Amino acid sequence: MLVGREGIGKFSLVINLAQTLLCENDMTACGECSSCRDVLRLYHPDFLLLFPFPNLKPESKKLTVFPFSDPVSSGARFSEETRDVIEEYKSALLADSFTISNFEKKENIPVEVVKDLIHSLAKKPLRGKRRVVAILDIDKMAYGAADLFLKTVEEPPHNTHLILTTSRPDILYPTLLSRTQRIKVPPVPESLARAFLEKRLEIDKNTGGYLSRVSGGSLGMAVRYFESDIIARRERLLGLFSKLLSKTDIGAIIIEISSLYGGAKGRFDDLKIDFDIVETIVHDLYLLGENRLDNHLINIDIISTFQNLNSPAREVLDIWRSCLTETRRACTVNNVAADTGMIFFFISCSEALENLARPKYTLP
Repeated sequence: MLVGREGIGKFSLVINLAQTLLCENDMTACGECSSCRDVLRLYHPDFLLLFPFPNLKPESKKLTVFPFSDPVSSGARFSEETRDVIEEYKSALLADSFTISNFEKKENIPVEVVKDLIHSLAKKPLRGKRRVVAILDIDKMAYGAADLFLKTVEEPPHNTHLILTTSRPDILYPTLLSRTQRIKVPPVPESLARAFLEKRLEIDKNTGGYLSRVSGGSLGMAVRYFESDIIARRERLLGLFSKLLSKTDIGAIIIEISSLYGGAKGRFDDLKIDFDIVETIVHDLYLLGENRLDNHLINIDIISTFQNLNSPAREVLDIWRSCLTETRRACTVNNVAADTGMIFFFISCSEALENLARPKYTLP
């Protein structure tokens, strides 16, 4: 099980491991033999790849969408639109192994597809002596699918290698975790990430450094942040925090939040990015309050802006972090609207500041 942030490069390791295990030249991942080339193109019949996908137009289910599904016996039949989206994502992965899925509808790994995969593993490998099964983002298996697949993890078929990836090991079943060998995929070092991003995105050194830090060394996340105009987002959020810390009336802040996040503007993916930015702002205010001006600051490229803020006390920042965790959970699990979530967060932050400012009375 490869564990690491989204877009950190787990898919590259999956391909390299599959090439190594299926290579015709003594498992060297030579890149020259037909097996290595077919793995790289996702054509190898003994390299079974599965990943979460959205089920589009379920009312017109017609096709199987993964090669291991038997068109005759499979219960996993989907529309042409679903098949096309899956093929597009495969092409995106092959073009850029740091690609992060960005489907319009929520994706998962359905039970029916997992059943097809398990059924296909009962057969012998087609070209060689071994088979490689790779499941990306196994934490997105549908309810019941993980239970079904656990037996295969416990007792994989002879000469079958299972490679699983996840960015959320915390939500996986303990029984699944205990039966896998977990390998943590480290972040790309900042200097390498910055050089990559400067060249690919044609940005300056400061922007590249910020993207590498805010993404936690995930090149895929860094690119997504850049494409989502994270610099402008950070400026807007810092403006809200500046008003909050300068004791601007919370009603005025609520009106501004409503204009930013109301209606179609409040997309879930955008909200996730803004929560990430808020987390870095609170993180850096905490470090500045502790007088730790070092390379642990994420927003060090605009440190002067942070130094001009009236940084709150440590106990207030602790409350802010708790409020952020609570708001994230409400918006992701309970589907609270973006504007409602942000309003709740900033009202909670305002209340924490006000409670600290009130005089504390004790009985004589």
